[in-house]
Amino acid sequence: MFGARVLISTITPISGGVPQMTRFVIDCLEERGYRPVLGYYQPYSMTPELSVPSFQLLRKRMGFRVEKIWNEYEAHAMGAWLPELEFTHYWPTRPWKALMDSCDYHVSVSGNCLAGLPFALSDRPYLAWVASSWHGDRKDRVRFFPWPRRLLDRLINAQVISRLERKILSRGTIIALSQYTRSELNALSRADVTQAVMPMPVDEPSFVSDPERVIRGRIGFVGRFNDPRKNIGLLLEAVAACRQRGLPITAELVGDQQIAPLQVRLGSLGLKDAVTCIPLLDHEQLAQHLQSYDVFVVPSHQEGLCIAALEAMACGCPVISTRCGGPEEFVRDGKTGFLVDDQPNKLADAIARVVLDRGLRSILAEGACRLISERYSLATVKQQFWNAFEQAFQPHYP
Repeated sequence: MFGARVLISTITPISGGVPQMTRFVIDCLEERGYRPVLGYYQPYSMTPELSVPSFQLLRKRMGFRVEKIWNEYEAHAMGAWLPELEFTHYWPTRPWKALMDSCDYHVSVSGNCLAGLPFALSDRPYLAWVASSWHGDRKDRVRFFPWPRRLLDRLINAQVISRLERKILSRGTIIALSQYTRSELNALSRADVTQAVMPMPVDEPSFVSDPERVIRGRIGFVGRFNDPRKNIGLLLEAVAACRQRGLPITAELVGDQQIAPLQVRLGSLGLKDAVTCIPLLDHEQLAQHLQSYDVFVVPSHQEGLCIAALEAMACGCPVISTRCGGPEEFVRDGKTGFLVDDQPNKLADAIARVVLDRGLRSILAEGACRLISERYSLATVKQQFWNAFEQAFQPHYP
C-alpha cells in the first residue's frame, strides 16, 4: 500500500534512545514507500500554551501545533488537559482523533507503552515497540519530584496508569526492546502479551572498530548524565578509585547539555582535570569518540537496552555494566565485557582489569564486534520489524 500514512505516536523527538528507535522505524517505512507522520505530547514545561493545567481550566483551550521534524517529517505536537495527571498526556482528544483518522496504520514507539493509549482507547489495531514498563521508566526520577507531585503520583497517576498500561498491552501487537523488557511487561500483565523482542539495531557501516584510535585508559559514557536513572555518580566514584590506585584513567561523558550541575561533584572527587563533559554529538562524531574508548561503562540503575553500549561494542569497545536489565543480554563476562554489582570498588576492579590486560581487552573487543554482527545488524532487525508489522495489521496489510 505505497503512499499510505503511518502515524508514529512517540515522545518529543529531541535526543536519546527513543528518538533513535523512531528514526529506525521511519527508515523502515520509507524504504517501502510509506509516509511516516509523527504525533506526540508536547510537555507543558516546554510549550505551556498548548496544554490546560487545572488553574486554567475555565480560561483556556487545549491546542496543538503542526511542524516539521528533522526538516522533513510531518509532526503533530499535542497539548493535554490537566497535564499534571500523566495519564492525560496521550488521551485521545479531538486533535488526536483527527490525526488518527488521517492515517492508515498506527504505531507507537516510546520508553513505556502510554504512547499507545490513543490507539487502545479508540479500538484501532496498532503495533507498539516498548522499551520499559511505566514504573521502570521513571522510578529514579520520581525521587526528585517535589512532594506535592509525589503525592499526586501515588494517589492518582499510579492507580490509573497501572490499569491503562494493562489495557494497552492487551489490545495491540506488542514488541519489547529486550528480553528484560519482555519479562517486565509480561509480569505486569500476568500474561504473555509481548509477541516478539526487537532490539535497536546498530548501523554497522557507521560504527566500526578502529584499533588505531583507542586511547588507553579512556573510559566512555553516553547518555543524559543528569538523569538519576543513569547513576553517573557510580562511574565517577569508580574513576576516582582507579586514580587513587595510581591508574592514569580519564573519562569522557557524552550526551547532556546541562554540564554545570556536575561540576560540584567532579570538584569534590578531584576529577575536574580527569573528566571531560561533552554535549550532544552527531552520528559521525559519536562513532569517532566511541572508537577512542578503552572501556565503555553503563552504571545505570535500569536500562531497557542501552543503545549506546551496542554502538560502542560495534566500535570494538568492551562494555562494563551494572546488572540493570537490558545490558545483561549482550554484556557477557569474559567475552564482550563484564557485569558488576552497583559498587564503586567492583566497577573500578573491572575497569582496571581490562585496562591493564591488553590481551584480555583484545578478546573482549573481538567478541563484542562479533556479537553485534550476529544479533544486532540492520538487516536482521528490519526483518523483525516487518514480521511484527504484518502481524499487527492483517488482514489489511498488503
